[in-house]
Amino acid sequence: MQPTIREILQLSAMDAGRPQIVGGHAHLDRPVRWVHISDLTDLTDLLEGGELVLTTGLPLADGAQRTRTYLTRLAAQDVAGLVVELGTHLDAVPEQLGTLADSLSLPVVALARRTRFIEVTQQVHRLIVADQYEEVEFARTTHEVFTSLNLARASTTDIVTRAAQTLGAPLVLEDVSRHVLAFCALDTPTATLLHQWAERSRLHDTADASTTGPTWSSVPVGVGSERWGRLVLPAGTADTSRARMVLERAAQSLQLHRMIQQERDALVVQALGGLLDDLLSGRVGEETEAMARATALGLTPSSRYAPLSVRVQQRPGTDALTQGEADRRLLAAVRQAVAAAGESALASIRRAGTVSAVISCASKGPEQTLGAVSTGLRERLTGRSGTDGWAAGTAPASSSLVGAAQGLAEAEHVAEVGLTMPETDRLYRSTDVRLRGLVALLRDDHRLQAFAETELGRLLDHDARTGEDLLGLLRTHLDCSGSKTHTARLTGLSRPTLYSRLRSIEKILGVPLDSAESRTSLHTALMVVDAR
Repeated sequence: MQPTIREILQLSAMDAGRPQIVGGHAHLDRPVRWVHISDLTDLTDLLEGGELVLTTGLPLADGAQRTRTYLTRLAAQDVAGLVVELGTHLDAVPEQLGTLADSLSLPVVALARRTRFIEVTQQVHRLIVADQYEEVEFARTTHEVFTSLNLARASTTDIVTRAAQTLGAPLVLEDVSRHVLAFCALDTPTATLLHQWAERSRLHDTADASTTGPTWSSVPVGVGSERWGRLVLPAGTADTSRARMVLERAAQSLQLHRMIQQERDALVVQALGGLLDDLLSGRVGEETEAMARATALGLTPSSRYAPLSVRVQQRPGTDALTQGEADRRLLAAVRQAVAAAGESALASIRRAGTVSAVISCASKGPEQTLGAVSTGLRERLTGRSGTDGWAAGTAPASSSLVGAAQGLAEAEHVAEVGLTMPETDRLYRSTDVRLRGLVALLRDDHRLQAFAETELGRLLDHDARTGEDLLGLLRTHLDCSGSKTHTARLTGLSRPTLYSRLRSIEKILGVPLDSAESRTSLHTALMVVDAR
């Protein structure tokens, strides 16, 4: 750091002149950028700000008015301070000089003895040059530290920890929503550092001028509009320039790490997708070859493998870029859920809104593994922004990787049907979907659509004309297995009203509702309508 006026007054060359502070006592900690010796009354074109001006007193010897003008000019040029030597042009400090210095917030020091200004200049400049060298050395060391981290492919936590150690202060990496991604607390208790972090981060945002207390230093992490986080130093710092340098270099390393990780993930995902395609198409049918490729991609060998497919509701009119981003988030959620369950998997985006995986059940059985993965998916997908509902499907586990991959077609079908079930955000098996699964599989068949129209078309037309909801009543009645008592209790209708409306439905459709076969046919038609 640059020497302050207070520090300069303690130098041997300055102390020999018996310095006395005349005015500006409150500003003695002002840093000095350079020393300038001059007896000129006007230094307008000679100073840049931050200088300590040394004079033998000539500019102050021409009266009070010129003294005021001289000090006012120095203050306007933002000099650090003024040192006046007595004995050559001035025998004593001019009256009101202290008051004037205080009013201008300009430190003024008088030297009672003649002083060798050249020695003062040499000692001060030696300090300044040493400080500049120290800054250069600090910058070089910082550069080497983060370059070595980049070459070593250090993790996010490692980068944040090394930056905190360099600064000697706790450091936090947060995302754009103020969630903590990584931190290093150093000697600060973690609970204290992270207590109500999001609220405190917003309060201490440097954009908020009303914030009280020490200002937190921070730098954005990311490039341009793709900024994804912020590196925050949650404490005041005496050397803001050094702190800024370390934060910026750490932010660059974090961005580089993210770019490398994204590129690596993209290549791995591409390789995983290629292997799954080869397994499903039959291009890889030998278990030995399949396992060799799978283990090379990180799959842990196991005695049992479980197929899994996860599908999310798709929003109509979604553009390709938005859909692609949603698919990548879904893939990340599946991979994280598998990892959280302590297992490994071959996972890939199969088509828009669908991610399929073959999970190695190395540490626990297929049922426990699928249950743990389902719980992880619920934590990562349910209620999250951009996810309107999801369903996972599975098929029987297999002792071979090839066999499990062949079960993905069934798992994908079950997941697709699961989205049409009354309850989503869960794992389904083929035994859960049954007739609804067959309907979903054949829903695009024109013969099935014609069947549904024949069964329910007249009732749909009636509801459209009258505004009634007889179709809803029929659905409830069928769910109650044709029990009028149960239907009345669920709908809240009186018995006479219910009987009248059920007769209307029978008349419109031309079928009896007391017939089990009629109810089965109508229930199937409702499934077709729901699956559209």
